[in-house]
Amino acid sequence: MKKIVQHILTILATLTMVLGSLGSAATVFADNYPDPADTYDIVLTKVKLSDLTGWPKQTGVDNTAYTGQKLTISDYFGTGATTLKGVHFTVYNYDASLSLTNEAYINGGTEATGTLVKGLTDEYGNITFTGLVAGKYVIVENKALSSLPDVEELANSAAVPMEIELPVYKATGGWYTTGNNAVHVYPKNTVDKPKTDKVVNDSDKYDTVQVGELKTFKITSEMPEGVADYKVLTFTDTFTKGLSYAGELTVERIAKADGTTAAIPTTAYDTFNGDPAVAGQPTVGTKAAKIIIDFKSDYIKSTLKPGDVITIKYKATVNEDAVMGTANPNKLILEYGTNPDVKKKEEPTPPELHTGGKRFEKVDKATSAKLKDAIFQLQTSAGTAINWTEALIKANKIAIEAGRFSTSGTTVTPTSATVSPEVGQPIYLLSDENGAFEISGLAYGKAGQAAATAEVTKYLLKETKAPDTYALLTEAIEFKVNATSYWKDPTIVNPVSQDPQEVNNNKITIPQTGGIGSVAIVAAGMLVAGLGLMLKRRMAK
Repeated sequence: MKKIVQHILTILATLTMVLGSLGSAATVFADNYPDPADTYDIVLTKVKLSDLTGWPKQTGVDNTAYTGQKLTISDYFGTGATTLKGVHFTVYNYDASLSLTNEAYINGGTEATGTLVKGLTDEYGNITFTGLVAGKYVIVENKALSSLPDVEELANSAAVPMEIELPVYKATGGWYTTGNNAVHVYPKNTVDKPKTDKVVNDSDKYDTVQVGELKTFKITSEMPEGVADYKVLTFTDTFTKGLSYAGELTVERIAKADGTTAAIPTTAYDTFNGDPAVAGQPTVGTKAAKIIIDFKSDYIKSTLKPGDVITIKYKATVNEDAVMGTANPNKLILEYGTNPDVKKKEEPTPPELHTGGKRFEKVDKATSAKLKDAIFQLQTSAGTAINWTEALIKANKIAIEAGRFSTSGTTVTPTSATVSPEVGQPIYLLSDENGAFEISGLAYGKAGQAAATAEVTKYLLKETKAPDTYALLTEAIEFKVNATSYWKDPTIVNPVSQDPQEVNNNKITIPQTGGIGSVAIVAAGMLVAGLGLMLKRRMAK
C-alpha cells in the first residue's frame, strides 16, 4: 500500500512538471507571435527621384539594407532625392482576382478597413495609415486625386501598386506595430512635365513684318513620362490687340517611335474660339484672338506616348492697332495634369512680331519754312516702289484722312476721309500745310531681333513733285526705321511723337533783269553799233 502511494505521488509530481513546462511554452509562444487582435500602422513617404533606373531595390546608395525601417532619404536614395507633397494613396484589401495595377484596384478594389486608409501626403511627403488588422494589402497611388503644388506632374513610378502583408517582421527579431514602431514604406516616382515652346517661323522668338504680312506661329510640346495618365492637356493661345488671326490651323503629332509626322484627327480634340462655350476657330482677321485646343482624355491615354511631340501651327499678322516700335507678343498657356481639379500650367516665353514707322517734315533749306504740296514715292532701299495694301491703308487711316497722302505722283490730289488710296497703287506721301507727312507699318530689323533692340532698316523717299517755286530733288532721300523712329518711347502709356526727319528743298533761282549792270551793257552795245556805223560812212566817202 505504501508503494502504491509513492507511485501516485511520483506520477503527480511528473504531471506537475509537464504542466509547468507547458505553461512556460505557452508564455513563450505568446511573447514571440502577434496577437490576432492587434492592429498596425504603415508610414508611407513619397520619394521623388530624377531617374528610376535600378529601383526598386533592397540596398540603398549608402549600402543600407532596407527591411521596413525608417530611412534617411538623401543617404539611402542619393543626392537630389526629395519628398512629394499632395500625392494621393489608398490602401485596398488584396484581391487575387485583380491584376496588380493602379487602374484595376481603383476601379474594382475594396478599400481596407481601418482608422485611416486613404489621403494625401503632407508637406514632408508622409501619410500614416492606421488601424489595420493583420492581412495582405495593396497600396495604390491615385494620380487623378493627387494635387502636387508646383508645375510638375507625377510621371513614372517604382513599386506602385505596393503589396504589403501585416505584420512585417524585423530582421533583428520582433515585428513592426504602431506609432514610432510602425513599418515605413517608400514608393518612388519621377516627376516630369511637358517640354513646351512657342516660336514664330521655325525657331525665332522675334520677327518683324510690314503690317498685314503673314507669319507662321508654331507650338511644340514634347510629352513626358506618365502622359497616359493625364486627364487634362489644353493649349490656350492668346493674341495681343496688335495681332490678328489669319487661319491655316494645323495640329500634328510627331511619333518618337519612328519619327513620322501625322495630322491629329479633329475628333481627338475640341477647338474653341476664345471661350470654352464657343466652338470652332476664330474668324480670319479676328484681333486679340484666343484659340483653345483641348485634347480628349481617351486620345491621350490611347495614343500619346512619352517623347511624342504635338505641333500646332497657324498664321497671324500685325494689324493697325499695333503700336509702332513695340512688341506684339503671342502668349501660350498649357494646362495639364492627372487631376482635372488641380491643373498645372506651363507658360513658355512668348514670341512677338513688331512693325515701325517714320515722321517727316518738308522745309525750305535756307529759311526752314514749312513747305506744303511736296509729293514723294515710298521705296525700298533698292529703289523698288512699295504699293498700298489693305492692311497699310488701315494702318495709315489717320494720316490718310488728314490728307498726308496723294493718289497721284505728279498732281496734288490729297486723300481724305472720303478719298482713299487704291490697293496695289504706289504709295505717294504728301506734305500738309505744316510740311508734315508720315508712314506707318514698315518692317525693321531681322528675324531673331527683339522689337526694342532690332537694327534699323533703310527706305527711300523719291520726290516726284516739288512744292511750287522749289526745285525737284534729284536724289532719293534715305530714311531709317527702328523702335524709336515714330515714337520717342513707344512703351509708355501716352507716347510722344519722335522729332521728324527734315527734307530740305531749294528755291528755283532765275537770272534777274534790269538795273545798272544791264544799262551799262545796253549802252556799250549802242556805242559799238554807233562807232561801226560812223566807220562805214567814212569808208563809203
